[in-house]
Amino acid sequence: MCLQLIIYSTLKKLGIRQNDTNFEDLVQEGWLLFVAIYQKYPQEPTEAPKQFLAYAHRALYRSFLNQLQAKRREAKYLEESEVDLSGVPQPLDVHADMADADLLKGWLGKCNEAERRFLIDRIYYQLTPTEIGKKWGVSRQTVYKWQKRIRNKLMD
Repeated sequence: MCLQLIIYSTLKKLGIRQNDTNFEDLVQEGWLLFVAIYQKYPQEPTEAPKQFLAYAHRALYRSFLNQLQAKRREAKYLEESEVDLSGVPQPLDVHADMADADLLKGWLGKCNEAERRFLIDRIYYQLTPTEIGKKWGVSRQTVYKWQKRIRNKLMD
């Protein structure tokens, strides 16, 4: 319970609320980061729990901040550049391929980076949600959330 409060308070300090699209992913990441923070702590955490919790809060904050800044830089780069489908395998039907590529480019323009990766992996590589989760190191639940968000965006 205490760890959950630390993760939530860290996310709140960064301005990330529960309705944010990255909230659940960051909470899961926080749980994983906490293990590394616990192991990295120079003293025995149980001997001085208040100091350890303050240390853990700062370490989570810095890790989340680094991740968010990296995502913002990546999103800015993607906004400034064309969507490149050159590495995606192409079917043999040229006319259908052109229509599909135009449709996919429109869809990709509405999505964030994680959703773009999902669409390309699902449509062109025809990977299952389990395979996509393993490829990107996320749970199947996260992959299904990406799928749901994409469906909602494309329905609008």
